[in-house]
Amino acid sequence: MGRSENFTKFCHGGLIVTSTLLLVVSLFSRQGLSENSPTLISFGTETLEPLTPEHEIPVVKSIPFLSPSTITPSEVADIPGIPPLQTLNFADFSRQGVSGESCNFGNCPTLAQAAPINIPPQVPQPDPNRDRFLPRPPIPPKPEPPPNPELTPTPTPAPTPSTDETPIPVQQINVTGSTILTLEEIKTLVNPLENTSTTLTQLRELADKITAIYLEQGYITSRAIVPEQTINNGIVEIQVIEGTLENIEVEGIKRLHPSYITSRIHLGATKPLSTAALENQLRLLRINPLFETVEASLRAGTQEGQSILIVRVVEAPPFGVSLNLDNYSPPSIGSERMGISVRHLNLTGRGDFLGLSYNTTRLIANGDSDIIDALYSIPINPMNGTIQLRVQPYQNRITQEPFNALNIEGKSQRYEISYRQPIIRNPISEFALSFGFAYQDSQTFLDNNGEPFASGPDSKGYTRTSVLKFGQDYLIRDTQGAWALRSQFNLGLDILGATDVSTPNAAFFSWLGQVQRVQRLGENNLLIAQGDIQLSADPLFPSQQFVIGGALSLRGYRQNVRAGDNGFRISFEDRITLDRNKDSEPVFQLAPFLDFGGVWNHDRNPNQIIGKTFLAGAGLGLIWQPVSGLNLRLDYGIPLISISDRGNNIQDDGIYFSVTYTP
Repeated sequence: MGRSENFTKFCHGGLIVTSTLLLVVSLFSRQGLSENSPTLISFGTETLEPLTPEHEIPVVKSIPFLSPSTITPSEVADIPGIPPLQTLNFADFSRQGVSGESCNFGNCPTLAQAAPINIPPQVPQPDPNRDRFLPRPPIPPKPEPPPNPELTPTPTPAPTPSTDETPIPVQQINVTGSTILTLEEIKTLVNPLENTSTTLTQLRELADKITAIYLEQGYITSRAIVPEQTINNGIVEIQVIEGTLENIEVEGIKRLHPSYITSRIHLGATKPLSTAALENQLRLLRINPLFETVEASLRAGTQEGQSILIVRVVEAPPFGVSLNLDNYSPPSIGSERMGISVRHLNLTGRGDFLGLSYNTTRLIANGDSDIIDALYSIPINPMNGTIQLRVQPYQNRITQEPFNALNIEGKSQRYEISYRQPIIRNPISEFALSFGFAYQDSQTFLDNNGEPFASGPDSKGYTRTSVLKFGQDYLIRDTQGAWALRSQFNLGLDILGATDVSTPNAAFFSWLGQVQRVQRLGENNLLIAQGDIQLSADPLFPSQQFVIGGALSLRGYRQNVRAGDNGFRISFEDRITLDRNKDSEPVFQLAPFLDFGGVWNHDRNPNQIIGKTFLAGAGLGLIWQPVSGLNLRLDYGIPLISISDRGNNIQDDGIYFSVTYTP
């Protein structure tokens, strides 16, 4: 790949200046986050372990334990809205009474001897939780008076006061049935009407105030009334009817079991029924990949205060296929790879996921690696607690000269079971704990004979690890973007034949931390900042080490150019949108970036890191979606720190490409 030295310097210098200017300009254009945010880079992506820098031995890099919640563009900016619940008609709430108040017995002794007072039933008023769905009864015609040839005048009766305005001596008002109002709030409401004479109209106005409080807090199906009652000793009752959800009816379901939807909505069906809690669960369903659309409406139930929720869904196609072509593989086993992935989102109707992918470097250039990744996961509770099973068989062979003559080969099998349980889950934030166990069995070969190439494996080249994992991940969105944080503790156990021959061995303790921030800088400008760090209390096998270098890690260098027991990486990328489609989604973007990181080994690790351990690169990326489903990416990174072991692959020239097609 010969290039003119002057041309190379010119390109490098120009690209560094251009990328730096783009980053500086973007940082001074900070604005609010819009809805159409570009896709957030996958959080915690790791790649296959390269040949170890010391001996060029193929090994398998440990795949991350349970990726944290992924963030789609619409989620970063704002949770997509759903058609609003059909709210109940509150126009008649001002006419609905709430139970009355009465004065305190001790302060109103004259009322102690008063005869009981009957509060008549109210003139029937529309029930806001029921009658709005029923036609109003027709008003019967006024009857004709019977014929009477001679009408004798009768005395005009004396006017009687309206029942609603009849004074009622009230000592005490009891508000019953409320779980929302505090004693202080109730006291503030009822005090003005206690120990005085009041009217039924005033009691109903008090009920309306209580109803208004419920409405303001989002309890749209709750109301307060003045029930029919006999007032004894000046004690009046105001009854609060708190709304509940009687039933959930699901429409449009084809393959998915209805309980998948109803169990999740019931998490928001609190008593009293809150539209905010209900809509939170509906929004979570809306962003669920199982559905294309989710709509909901409320209608009256069979009992007073009860409602029925009608949920209409359109299921997304469960089966999908993706094809990919990139140069994200280590050059020693073939940098250009092709792959296919198939998935089913709802295998048995319980929302369980089955995915299978195959990637190989055999079909392009001079590569020899194959990796299969099979994954099955199933949610087991409405909070999306998920069990995941994963199997990854892998093999590779050195094809890079002059090491290809040694016939060096590596094979590995990895098995993992894990469980992830969200503790907090709503459209704004999610916090989850993860527990898992991973077993990996790897072996290296020299001319078809098992052979170790570094300190750690046994005499036959075997490396076996049994790792217990405990992870925590947290996602929170705000008006300007989103934060994603992840922590994982790894404990290597001396079980199931784990390798314990020398140092390093299978008994270890390490911690991996990851943080990501997506920040809107302008209408067409999105900054993505990422940081990873790994700290280990013990020397580690290569499969457990922290690696840097490559398109998904530190651009400007080949894939996995350095590996160590400990390490860190920091990356900044600015997505500048130049073109959008008719749906306002970005289809062409510039992405200037800056990456840097370093690695170091534990003091007791006999395997040394050769070459510089701190690296940095800068460059420019192009992201293009010419048609729906086809995503192209091209990155050009310039190493800011030169290394002596640079090769002649296009990765060493800082060129990375990726083509993904999802029909």
